[in-house]
Amino acid sequence: MTQDYGTARIPQDVSQPDKIMFGATARQCVILGGTAGGLWLLWLVVRPFIEPLMFAVPAGLLLLLLGIAVTAERDGLTVDQLLFAAIRQAFSPRRRVMAPEGVEDPPSFVADLFRSNVPKSPAALGLHVRQVGKDGTVDLGPDGCAALASASTVNFALRTQDEQALLVGGFGRWLNSLTGPVQITSRMTPADLGKQINTLRDSAPGLPHPLLEAAAHNHADFLADINASGAVLHRSLLLTARELDPKHAPRAARRIVDTAALSACEIDAVPLDSVSSQLALSAALDPDCR
Repeated sequence: MTQDYGTARIPQDVSQPDKIMFGATARQCVILGGTAGGLWLLWLVVRPFIEPLMFAVPAGLLLLLLGIAVTAERDGLTVDQLLFAAIRQAFSPRRRVMAPEGVEDPPSFVADLFRSNVPKSPAALGLHVRQVGKDGTVDLGPDGCAALASASTVNFALRTQDEQALLVGGFGRWLNSLTGPVQITSRMTPADLGKQINTLRDSAPGLPHPLLEAAAHNHADFLADINASGAVLHRSLLLTARELDPKHAPRAARRIVDTAALSACEIDAVPLDSVSSQLALSAALDPDCR
């Protein structure tokens, strides 16, 4: 007997802020309302000297551009947020190094050597990660701690309606069992076919016929071309359980261990040990690594 599961409509962006007035969020209302109030106070000051039309046109244009900036979105961020992020990026150091103690200025003879073209010193890379424990728990310093697990994927679209209901039900039970925050990170990277290529080339001489050996070498060359192009992508999922207090690291680790319940929806979650956690963090810091 197949159990029927109820369905509910969930917005695509579950973190979307609430609309409080005329379809605008609290942030948008504060920005637009504050700007309108500031323009009104400015008009009270300058109205003895400026015609109303000369003030209303630029003020209305400013409000229009500001309204577009705080409402138009790209990749989940509004235009004003993207603009501020671009400004921060423009003034941020381009070269960063692992130097928690800080980067000292170069000696004076280096400045004399380069004269006016003295290269800028790299800035310290301010990572939140302090260290990775033997159990794989990541120490985030004042930001708490985190535990990691890798998860497999499941093909949802090719399943029947009943199978999809079972998968959703299993995932829902895991979500309802959570006692703290868990982040799900999806990452697409070029697949590394080096192992398959080496296996083909190593086993080719042992094939019973020269044509099979030639075919194996040809296929290895074909895979090498694909591997060099980066056309084949690999999706990896990372589960992160975080606690704000480093003393509660065992609680985060237990939450990661409990991800084994995802087997009910055919997802294999494996907690990461110390070495695996370090490799996952290194991959996150180097998007082009394989």
